[in-house]
Amino acid sequence: MDSISQHPRTTIASVTLATKLALQNAGIHEAPLEAEVLTRHVTGIDRAVFYAHPDRIISDHENQQLAILVSRRCQHEPLPYLLGRWEFYGLDFIVNPSVLIPRPETEILVEQALLFAQSSATKKLGLPATTEGAHQFRILDVGTGSGCIAIALAKHLPQASIIATDISSEALVVSSQNVEEHNLQNQVRLIECDLITTRSGIFDLIVSNPPYIPDAEVPSLQQEVSHYEPIIALDGGSGGLGIIKRLLKQAVNHTAPDGAIMVEFNPPQRTALISIAHSILPDATCKVIKDLAGLDRLLVIELEKQPIE
Repeated sequence: MDSISQHPRTTIASVTLATKLALQNAGIHEAPLEAEVLTRHVTGIDRAVFYAHPDRIISDHENQQLAILVSRRCQHEPLPYLLGRWEFYGLDFIVNPSVLIPRPETEILVEQALLFAQSSATKKLGLPATTEGAHQFRILDVGTGSGCIAIALAKHLPQASIIATDISSEALVVSSQNVEEHNLQNQVRLIECDLITTRSGIFDLIVSNPPYIPDAEVPSLQQEVSHYEPIIALDGGSGGLGIIKRLLKQAVNHTAPDGAIMVEFNPPQRTALISIAHSILPDATCKVIKDLAGLDRLLVIELEKQPIE
């Protein structure tokens, strides 16, 4: 980038090409796309302008900012942390190294939660107004991080009351910013605690994307993950299921009789996780939902007094 930054007339096209080559040399797989994203980020232009005006001149300040970001990305610092924002379920979120980067596979959890909420509302339509007329659908998001799950659910379920917890005060600073940015202060309440606080009450739905990577595997994760994302949001202890097991034990006392618990997990953990769920919730029904890659990703536990599969 040095030779480009010294050029008196650096254009969108030339600086994007230089950025792409630098990223490719650093082993960044999506170098062409990321070069465009970084160039548009520092210049503040949209895709239409980017492609319509490749000869637009980039200022010295923009070029210097881009050079800094490219240098950091070449050290494999994640792109979302460089941008300071990332999209999840069609919404924009503030992110930094205090929180896990929202991922597409976690959108499966949101989709299943919305389906359950819709099903629950349909079932309760036939009940007398005196018993259910004032009912508000209650959701608990455990280990909220950036708040992306809780906020996505709140946006699609305006009738829901949501509590989002996290053990990390730094993460809650980020989730608080996101709650305010999406104007959901009256719907989403943040609590700092380890998993579920005993004063939380009863919920129709408990959701979580908890730490589930076995501790021995964390160092071998992709460099962007192991070196930059918060270990507290990744490390699930020996075997990776310790935190999930503790969560399920707590959730038993906080889930409504016709409620549900949804937990994201590591695909190889399917058999062991269902066994744990069976031991803790023997009268519940379990099903496993696959992600877009066809991998087992989400355990859905419905408390309907039926044998677990």
